[in-house]
Amino acid sequence: MQSPTQYGASWRSRTRGPHEICGLMVPGLGLYLHLPFCPARCPYCDFNSKTYDHGEARRLLAGLAVHLQRIAPRAQDRRLATVYFGGGTPAMLPAAALASLLEGIKRLVGLEPVTEVSLEANPGALSPAKLAALRDAGFNRLSLGAQSFDPGLLRTLGRRHTPGDTARAVKAARQTGFANLNLDLIYGLPGQSVAMAEADLKAALNLEPDHLSLYELTLAPGTPFGHRYQAGKPPLPSDQAIVDMEQTAKELVQAAGLRRYEVSNYARPGYECRHNQATWQGGDYLSLGPGAHGHLAGVRWAYVADPTEYCRMVQSGEEPLAMCEELSREQRALELILLGLRTVRGVELAALAVLRGADPRRIYAQPLAELRRRGWGYIAKGRLMPTEAGLNMADAAAALFA
Repeated sequence: MQSPTQYGASWRSRTRGPHEICGLMVPGLGLYLHLPFCPARCPYCDFNSKTYDHGEARRLLAGLAVHLQRIAPRAQDRRLATVYFGGGTPAMLPAAALASLLEGIKRLVGLEPVTEVSLEANPGALSPAKLAALRDAGFNRLSLGAQSFDPGLLRTLGRRHTPGDTARAVKAARQTGFANLNLDLIYGLPGQSVAMAEADLKAALNLEPDHLSLYELTLAPGTPFGHRYQAGKPPLPSDQAIVDMEQTAKELVQAAGLRRYEVSNYARPGYECRHNQATWQGGDYLSLGPGAHGHLAGVRWAYVADPTEYCRMVQSGEEPLAMCEELSREQRALELILLGLRTVRGVELAALAVLRGADPRRIYAQPLAELRRRGWGYIAKGRLMPTEAGLNMADAAAALFA
């Protein structure tokens, strides 16, 4: 299996910040770092996560330090515009360990003058002292997995924190200097009524987050929830209840001054997640950690998911790849459409024209016509834009182009 570096000059760029590849202006370079450890595995989760083990965590930190040295040259003198620590629950690790990782990233790759550095965390795992240490280390965006503010629903979800823990974590984060804060919420939960979903959202908005990620519960195969429940059947809410939850959410979030910029994401103006936006625009991002995905100029890869195997391969000098492929221009154009239809900014037609070598209105004439017929999208000012209904039907809209 080839590594990203073996594709040669096709992925290389020696410029900093937004840059040009194949005639396309793309966002600045990012880095996604995956730390898979959690206090316990939640019954709805299908992410690459596992229960925390101190010895395994220590070995992974050593492996990450080695792998970081190896991947740093791939930045090709580009500093990082965004860094995202995801998981798992990265904030479970000691603040000193997270600070050391970030310091290594600064030293070996470098950060732009205003870099967004995000950290995912559980509300119950954050003390004021730890938050202060993380902020001092350079983390400036905090994403808290609130998920619900109903104690019974939190127990159903397998969460170990309380609504009070979330409120205290938000207060402490603000007091220690986190001016960019996201809350994650899940709706469509077992036993959840429309009124309960509304109460959850009001509780979240009362904490005045800068960003809100609002996800419908997914019944992933292989998870306890996936085995236990069927969509649309009790105790899960009906399809109509889900629609009512989403309509209520739209009204409440807009009234609170947050605007929708992606299917599941809302933010105050200027607080949209830059890392995710760059990903949706086909940008470049390095990756680090078991199961982490990366992309450089049309070369996409993923590392092996198992932390032990990841560390073994890294320490033996192997590239810990699970997959690596070079996307064709057609594939890159299709990905821009699929991702762009999930965002309010849509897709730039000029970018599609560069990749396809022809007018995209001709190449995609049939799906574009169907998109317009269904009221899911339109073309305006050189962009393919989704309607509000199109955002709500993003997966079906994307399938028209597949």
